[in-house]
Amino acid sequence: MSTLLIGGNGLIGTRLSAYLADHGEEVFSYSLHSPSQKHPGVHYIQGDVTDYGTLNMLLKQNHIDRIIHNAGVSHPKMFRDNPYKIYRTNVNGVLTSLEAARNYGVDRYVYISSGAVYGNVHYDVVDETIPLHAENPYGATKVACEELVRNYGLDSVSLRVGFVYGPGRVNECPVNMILSTLLKEGKVDWDHGSEQMLDFIYIEDCVEAIAKISLADHNPHAEYNIGGGEVIHYTRIIDKARKLFPTAPIHVGPGDLGYDNLGALSVQRAFEDFGWKPRFSIEQGMEQYMNWLKNF
Repeated sequence: MSTLLIGGNGLIGTRLSAYLADHGEEVFSYSLHSPSQKHPGVHYIQGDVTDYGTLNMLLKQNHIDRIIHNAGVSHPKMFRDNPYKIYRTNVNGVLTSLEAARNYGVDRYVYISSGAVYGNVHYDVVDETIPLHAENPYGATKVACEELVRNYGLDSVSLRVGFVYGPGRVNECPVNMILSTLLKEGKVDWDHGSEQMLDFIYIEDCVEAIAKISLADHNPHAEYNIGGGEVIHYTRIIDKARKLFPTAPIHVGPGDLGYDNLGALSVQRAFEDFGWKPRFSIEQGMEQYMNWLKNF
């Protein structure tokens, strides 16, 4: 079986392409940027996510069983002053790959969405039945793309991923921020952030969930949350950082870090349908991540 992974060279894509190849898939990794390192069994193609001709030619020349779309603007704080760029890249990119998939009879289309589709909701647990209400252009593109995917007439599924952290994460990340600051400066003194609440998922858990759902014979539902399954108060991350750096002075004032405060993403649906649940606690993931950052 063969998978076209659009956006195959980023945080999730790099790990996911390797994981799929190691489990017997023929993987075509399509990305604007060249890979930092190549993995055996993965074919690397360079191209723009909105390039209709290149994607169609790729599908014409290669038999593709499924497409996993994981490309586009990948962070809620990127290009906040340029919403047109966010909408053009994310929405047009999905529309282009959907039409290419329809043209060449691709069996399944998997869209990597985000917990940002729920917006700033105040529920202890956020399941897939909660109405979508984005709070920023990034989240709005995710909502729009889910609607495109659901209504394009393909066998499709959208995966609403929590905040992914761990080895390979280089964009701004609340876990990365505190660990990197401690490694570089030996202290943390921030005037805000301790009240931030997010559902974090370690990269390995995220990749395993995407692969399991993408490769399944049947998806009983059209949407699945992929998260850590619990809301993490930033104070818990601070507490773990203090244990990892017992002599370092750490002060983080009240307020958030500029992200939507989101309750725990319920992963009950993914567990019932596929037997998946996250394996790494935030504390375990932080230890793994710090070991990687030390050598990065």
